[in-house]
Amino acid sequence: MSAICSIGTASKKDVIAMMSLNGKIALVTGGSQNFGEEIAAGLAEAGARVIITSRDPVKVTRAANRLNETHPGMIIPKSMDLCDEQSIIALFAEIKAEFGRLDILVNNAGGHSKEACGFLERETLAGWNAFIDTNLTGTFLMIREYSRLMMPQQGGCIVNIASISSLLGRDRSVYPEGMTPNPIAYTAAKAGIIGLTYDAAAYLGAYGIRVNVISPGGFERTQPEEFIRAYSERTMLGRMGKQGHDLKGVVVFLASEAADYITGHNLYVDGGFTKFK
Repeated sequence: MSAICSIGTASKKDVIAMMSLNGKIALVTGGSQNFGEEIAAGLAEAGARVIITSRDPVKVTRAANRLNETHPGMIIPKSMDLCDEQSIIALFAEIKAEFGRLDILVNNAGGHSKEACGFLERETLAGWNAFIDTNLTGTFLMIREYSRLMMPQQGGCIVNIASISSLLGRDRSVYPEGMTPNPIAYTAAKAGIIGLTYDAAAYLGAYGIRVNVISPGGFERTQPEEFIRAYSERTMLGRMGKQGHDLKGVVVFLASEAADYITGHNLYVDGGFTKFK
């Protein structure tokens, strides 16, 4: 018992130091807007150099310029198409050549598709495939290429972004007329990401690579007031998530040494929505 205690004491580290990402290289897919931009900012604030990606080179460069105004030299824009396997392979070849490693991968890109209408009986196969390809298949390809890069290095961290939509059936009465309801393909894709997280964590644990997933609830952006009010009433905290505030700290925690013993975990960031009955 004394030997165990002495080991624990010897490895003790200040919690602020444990949360630091100084010297780390991170990548955030879809890092040019919304959650992606917030996450990239948080990682940079914690000391990481952050690669952000988008299929639109102009958009991702503008986002990097914005972020570098407050985090000079910390944000690196890269063009990458999440629906193109060769584009993903090429990106990881670039990263290997430039940095030799990638400490943190945040699979954030995905979101919604214009192909989907949100009404099950009217959905098309094209709409379904658009969600699956971007959200689920793209995440799989990113994890595969990350594994090829980092398994030999016996370390690394992956944080996937899913959604509380994958955890429950949605009450579509909160959507006012004219607002697109939650598409069922989005729910299925995000549920797939959670399952992918669990099994990837099991597979990669032997290589020292942690894999976790975050399921955000609704975040306030430009939704109709009626929707914001109805949604907020269904949360324990009585509000939607705050963009630029409520997600980035969670990602930094999971990416940091403070979460070294956490893998295969789904962390809800939803103001208590999923547990409020």
